[in-house]
Amino acid sequence: MLNSIRNWVNTLGAKILLGLLVLAFAAWGIEGVFAARGQTVVATVGDAEIESETFARAFEGRLQQLRQSTGSGISAEDARRIGYDQIVINQLATQTALDEEARALGIAASDGAVRDAITGFPQFRDATGRFDRSAYEASLRRNRLRQAVFEETIRADLAREALLQSIGNGTTAPRALAETLYRYRNEERSFEHIALEPGDVDSPGEPTEQQLSEFHQENAARFTAPEYRKISYVALTIEDVADGIERTNDELREVYDAQIARFTTPERRSVEQMVFDTEAEAKDAFDEIDGGEPFAKFAEGRGLTAQDVSLGTVTRDELPDMLADVAFAADDTGLVAPVETPLGWSLMNIRSIQEERVTSFDDAKATLAAEINLTEARRRVPDMSISLDDQLAGGFTLEEAAEQSGSRYGEIEAVDETGRDADGNRIADLPQDREFLSQVFSTDVNEDPYLIEGTNGDYFALIVEEITPATLRPIDTIRDELTTAWELSEREKALATLTGELVERLRGGDTLADIAEDYDTEVKTAGPGTRTDRSLGLSADLLETVFSIDEGEPAEGLASNGLTRLVGVLSGIDGATSDDDVAAIDRSTEEYAAQLSQDMVDQFSRSARERHPLILNPQAIEAVFSPQHGGMGY
Repeated sequence: MLNSIRNWVNTLGAKILLGLLVLAFAAWGIEGVFAARGQTVVATVGDAEIESETFARAFEGRLQQLRQSTGSGISAEDARRIGYDQIVINQLATQTALDEEARALGIAASDGAVRDAITGFPQFRDATGRFDRSAYEASLRRNRLRQAVFEETIRADLAREALLQSIGNGTTAPRALAETLYRYRNEERSFEHIALEPGDVDSPGEPTEQQLSEFHQENAARFTAPEYRKISYVALTIEDVADGIERTNDELREVYDAQIARFTTPERRSVEQMVFDTEAEAKDAFDEIDGGEPFAKFAEGRGLTAQDVSLGTVTRDELPDMLADVAFAADDTGLVAPVETPLGWSLMNIRSIQEERVTSFDDAKATLAAEINLTEARRRVPDMSISLDDQLAGGFTLEEAAEQSGSRYGEIEAVDETGRDADGNRIADLPQDREFLSQVFSTDVNEDPYLIEGTNGDYFALIVEEITPATLRPIDTIRDELTTAWELSEREKALATLTGELVERLRGGDTLADIAEDYDTEVKTAGPGTRTDRSLGLSADLLETVFSIDEGEPAEGLASNGLTRLVGVLSGIDGATSDDDVAAIDRSTEEYAAQLSQDMVDQFSRSARERHPLILNPQAIEAVFSPQHGGMGY
């Protein structure tokens, strides 16, 4: 939940909040291993103070974030060793300095703005998209956040955002910069070439044992079995919880009836229309068409095309009421009696009818149950995670914790970093969150498990029971594979030598057509295309070469498939001008202006720090971490 909220808030103001809301979550009252420090001050920022309690909670929040991002149980001591205490102090100092600047300028967020920001959090909305106060309050309780402090922090964040947006707004970029880059990006070139394959060179024969052994060692990573880990885990997933929820037919029927429009495909009719000035003209046309004259031919006689008379295939709601009543009252296809409209007398022809279709309750209830259960599971899982976390902290084994919390327990004999077993098969019941494997391969053997929130709202904890290191497979077990790879490697080397010689022939006066005839192949052209156009079929290196040589100059290199080699000449250069796409240049100018705007915001933040200098109190900082003062133990 906290990760999702952080991700949502980070989108406000295009990084303008500088990660302050992430810190704010840590400072909103998370009760952890740090005890309150009274009014001890760890630093001053100008005339403002940073209290030790604020710093302690911010550090703990950052430490928790670091553990989740690295998938490790890094200690406070380790975090301090790599400078995380200084990172937190500096971020708090920037936040405080900007708060002081906003306060001095009289910038503040209104109650309405705070309300709108909070109700905008997706996590605080119900299934219909409305703000759900119970979900809001439950989230605060789960994360031990005080509502008043939370809302004041949002208010401060909004004020800082308004301040920094005012700094960056109105920044412009030189149009000449955008024009130069446009010409660079949109220049097109053509490369006339022949293609040669590794099979076009002679076989290198059978390798000797020495050659095979050297190739084996030189390509050890390629022939090394990956590291495998034996693990046990507990997973609390939204999908598993949803699968365990049962719904009665009465519950599902109530939702089905409330959402019947969703399961109804309305009747649609393909309608044609001609409009006449008078009723008499419309009736004459009706009689003539009813008598056998095709509607389309009659329309053609009035100078109308099929597109002119077609209203399309429409529902009742897509037609004006007076036309809909008549068109949808007809029992069958064909002409409909003329009807008066504000534009004249309309004569309609019903070409086809698609009857209304309603998905039955029996056909819809499985889908409904899955949707309702997923929504319910998303609500339940955060609360269930608290119980699971408490059980793990209380010394329960993973299996016991899974049984007590209704989570899934699993054991895996061997898994590699891609989620495959020792036979190379993908492990089907592995938790699907990408954080899971990251955690598996960053955890030490028998390290105490702790609960991790995944990227999709699932939770898991695990124990690595055994590690099988990556091992170079013996030659005798992979001889055929090794021999095939050696032969291909030798052919590729010979092919690279050959294509280099062919380039020299082109420089010496031979034509590409002459060389193509020698190798019984044909000349092809790649392009025209830009320097980023992968559809040309050139490797990145060859594409770079093509855009660095003069017209008529030869070149060779790999095709995009990594095996075929191309030999050819640059056959055309089509330069782009700034007049070709004024709109694209305008967009580029706006992009560069946004970058310059961010630079100005960063500069303002630095100058705010200079105007509100940071003075540290090392003794108070050490006291935060001192075990005898109740700080985090090492």
